Amino acid sequence: MRNEKYSVIGSRQPMIDSLPKATGHAQYTADLALPGMLIGKLLGSPYPHAKVLNVDTKRALSLLGVKAVVTGADILGKKYGFFKSRRDETGLARKARYIGDPVVAVAAVDEETALEALHLISVDYEELPAVFDPEEAMKQGAPLIHDEYERNIVASREFNFGDVNRGFRESDYVREDRFSSQAISHGVLEPRAALAQYDVSGKLTLWTSTQSPYFVRRDLSLVLNIPESKIRVIKPHVGGGFGGKVELGPHEVAACLLAIKTGRPVKICLTREEEISTTRLRVPMIVHAKTGVKKDGTLIAQHIKCIADGGAYASSSVLLMYNSGLTCMIPYRIPNFRYEGHMVYTNKAVSGAMRGHGANQPRFAIESQLDMIAEDLSIDPADLRLRNATQAGDTSISGLVFNSCELSKAIKESIKQTDWRKKRIQQKPYRGIGLACGGFVCGARLGGHAASGSFIQVNEDGGVTLMTGSSDIGQGSRTILAHIVAEELGLIPSDITVLSGDTETTPIDAGTFSSRVTFYAGNATLIAAQDVKTQLSEIAAYLMETNPNDIVFKDRKVFVESNPESCLSFEELAKKAESLGPGRLIIGKGYWAPTNTQFPDRKTQYGNVSGAYSFAAQVAEVEVDPETGQVNVFKLTIGDDCGQVINLLGAEGQAEGSAAMGIGHALMENIIFGDNGQIMNPSFLEYKIPTAQDVGDVCVLEVGSPDPVGPYGAKEIGEGLLISTVPAIVNAIYDAIGVRITELPVTPEKILEALEKQKRREYHASTS
Repeated sequence: MRNEKYSVIGSRQPMIDSLPKATGHAQYTADLALPGMLIGKLLGSPYPHAKVLNVDTKRALSLLGVKAVVTGADILGKKYGFFKSRRDETGLARKARYIGDPVVAVAAVDEETALEALHLISVDYEELPAVFDPEEAMKQGAPLIHDEYERNIVASREFNFGDVNRGFRESDYVREDRFSSQAISHGVLEPRAALAQYDVSGKLTLWTSTQSPYFVRRDLSLVLNIPESKIRVIKPHVGGGFGGKVELGPHEVAACLLAIKTGRPVKICLTREEEISTTRLRVPMIVHAKTGVKKDGTLIAQHIKCIADGGAYASSSVLLMYNSGLTCMIPYRIPNFRYEGHMVYTNKAVSGAMRGHGANQPRFAIESQLDMIAEDLSIDPADLRLRNATQAGDTSISGLVFNSCELSKAIKESIKQTDWRKKRIQQKPYRGIGLACGGFVCGARLGGHAASGSFIQVNEDGGVTLMTGSSDIGQGSRTILAHIVAEELGLIPSDITVLSGDTETTPIDAGTFSSRVTFYAGNATLIAAQDVKTQLSEIAAYLMETNPNDIVFKDRKVFVESNPESCLSFEELAKKAESLGPGRLIIGKGYWAPTNTQFPDRKTQYGNVSGAYSFAAQVAEVEVDPETGQVNVFKLTIGDDCGQVINLLGAEGQAEGSAAMGIGHALMENIIFGDNGQIMNPSFLEYKIPTAQDVGDVCVLEVGSPDPVGPYGAKEIGEGLLISTVPAIVNAIYDAIGVRITELPVTPEKILEALEKQKRREYHASTS
């Protein structure tokens, strides 16, 4: 989507940090080392629910090379957590709530000594009754995992817009179904790591693989009882996050405690087993969907109930349960809508934010059920969606304002590209085609600090440095921001040095989550770049004896619009600015949060929670082997409305990564829990994720129009695309085999079992 009026925006550009990553020179947290550094290790609980009565560390401390051991007793601060109202973690537990919950940490001169020390630590526990099923955990009399939460319900959300009961009465057809979605690991290539240093002045510095340095600093301040101004958090390169690295983790708390206790730097790197078993998972969820429609497929009423398994701690439960209901109302016009959502504690590993953050599970249910309704009413699934699609200028029944929306175009272009109508009629046996839609926020409005800030400095030799608090976790946000600066100043992205993710040197930014970086940090950076441009335009106008408004920045040159031949290079202008009069320091600053949002009303829940919303339609084409049950997703066609594309190569990369993650969610990824809540497949040998061989052709159709609020009209693309991938694949599987599977993942075993049941039904029908 290249707009000719732009030089950089909409072009296809490599990431500005691609070379150091490709050559192995990029430094991740695990690569860092400091003089005198110790290695830390964590000891987790062997029980799913138990009080820690006593920790005997004498034998461990007597081992040569062991420098310190810390427990929950060493934590003198308060509990921490994503939301102030749900702070329930301390980092090292005095009451373990799942198998692997860290209770002790040790620091030693090397990893081998630290591991040996763990075996020498003796912990006395008092085992407590445990509960592992969220529906059981909600019952009266179930063991309480956190005493202050009745029936283990940590977060509840309810919406009731319109008159749902009347809507069902007025519907010509009403359908109810139950769906379930599994627990999933984020599968990041880089397991979490942290390196802490505490100096004699009382300053704590933490290098860590995180999505939100400022959240980490805030929660460290709480749990360690150290002022935020005495804590510096630095984010090196990050090897993927997908939502799981937003929050403070026990390994970060332990590394800091050990550094303070020993006076030496301490690094803790999680193993893959620890990464999967003790960090965060995508939330398993049961979704009950009831939908009423007219004979022509017009949506009249919908009632969605979600029960989410939150695991042992609250994490982002409040926002997740809100998102699960909120995002139901984005892609389609629904005049009557009710939502009930409950996040429930269980004695299992913690569930938290993951790409789509609560939207994926109900979207799978709704899009599957829409196909079921379309079949029952003999309506083409594409036509049913086109009839109900949100349009630009709409306001949802809950107050969401859609200033831009090209969902109908996304559907039409996707079905045209795939020859949808013909394939629906003439598809080969065991080949299927399926459609699904979705929508997502461009940064949800949160309480507290939610704005983004940027500083831009022009150096004397013409070099430009951008300082942003936003966090690039591999998705390419540094490149996007470099594009914005380059476009405004007539440069190319590689001319821009981007410094990010350091709480001491970059502006405050909440971090990378809720698909907010391009929208928030992009607008802040655009404002800062325009500030720089204004300052330089005044100097150029003085030198060229013209009006500042007539100055043009393009192709690394600065000139008067009417006389492009008479120009200065950007470097020359920077030098002249430095030497003009007493000299000029060219620094621009930008600070931005959307002004077109409002917090939802506490009673009615009505409100516009985001500055913009993205939309997507996806068509999946699959082939099912009836002998093995294996599914081959050989093509995914994505109609994407992310507004004006900033970097086409980056957008395509986001789409392809989203497709791979969606295939994993739909077909293979599944955390398996034992009877005692223990994760039974904590490695990539047993936990299967897609490889390049599992991902077929991905065709991306950019159909969006510029959004009036986004920078250059851009909207999010990082999370919204994934939401519709899973139901599109599941709908295609149904089209291929004629059997509907409502429990994820759709494994070969489930397909073969469903086909066998279908054969038995057909046999009994033919003989009765």
